[in-house]
Amino acid sequence: MRALYPQRLRRPEVAVTSATAPGVTHRWTNMTAFTDEIANARIWAGFHYRFSTRVGTGMGLQIGEYVAKSVMQPAEMSSR
Repeated sequence: MRALYPQRLRRPEVAVTSATAPGVTHRWTNMTAFTDEIANARIWAGFHYRFSTRVGTGMGLQIGEYVAKSVMQPAEMSSR
């Protein structure tokens, strides 16, 4: 998101609609709030320790920036 939306632009809200609870949508004001909630849920569930979620979140940011800069390039349009 950082690579796609520079600091000066408003970043979009994140919303997820539940597949198992019809009509239930959870919203976050930004990706940081979204990733923080997911990290906390994984800690509270006993899946990870705090340091694991910090490392994983950092890796995710680096991978996302790499993909946005090097892989997500505009598609070339072929002229027919």
